[in-house]
Amino acid sequence: MAARVVTAIQPRADLRVAIELDGNPWLVLDALVATELGIYLDASLSTTTKRKAEQSARAARALDRAATMVGRRSHARGELEQRIAKREGADAARLAADRLESIGALDDTRHAADVAAHRLASGWGPSRIEHDLEAAGVAQAEIQACLQHLDDIAVDRAAAIAIGSRTGAEAWQRLASRGFDESVAERLVHPPFDD
Repeated sequence: MAARVVTAIQPRADLRVAIELDGNPWLVLDALVATELGIYLDASLSTTTKRKAEQSARAARALDRAATMVGRRSHARGELEQRIAKREGADAARLAADRLESIGALDDTRHAADVAAHRLASGWGPSRIEHDLEAAGVAQAEIQACLQHLDDIAVDRAAAIAIGSRTGAEAWQRLASRGFDESVAERLVHPPFDD
């Protein structure tokens, strides 16, 4: 296959350059990376250089997307990597997660606490919290630590939200369906089969 030729390089405001190969748009790349790879106007690119540039562009897009996602709300590492990998590949997703974790923007412990607080405030119990954290890819040890730190008063408050105006068997069923165990139901609701 013949070498591809750089036919245009357009600087952008974000310190990146838009590069065209053989007259067709190719990719947007950090200007410094383009320089380091020897990408300049009328340069013939080897397959190796082209592959390195594409990997660098994927990594930059993955980091941008990951940073945007954690800027909107808390994410677990596994959940974030999975979503980023769909577009940019597993390697780029892992590198983006590593970078965000290294600067403290991605933290499974903090994410678990955030999820627990949100679910409790919405009337969900510990079993639902555990389920949601498992689905997000949080490590089992992190999940168990989070569940052990749940305050009984906060769990009871969440159960009261879940129960609403329900009583008896209906209240017990509601608590069970929202992830609360029997001990919570026994504290807050009279047994369903009172005589």
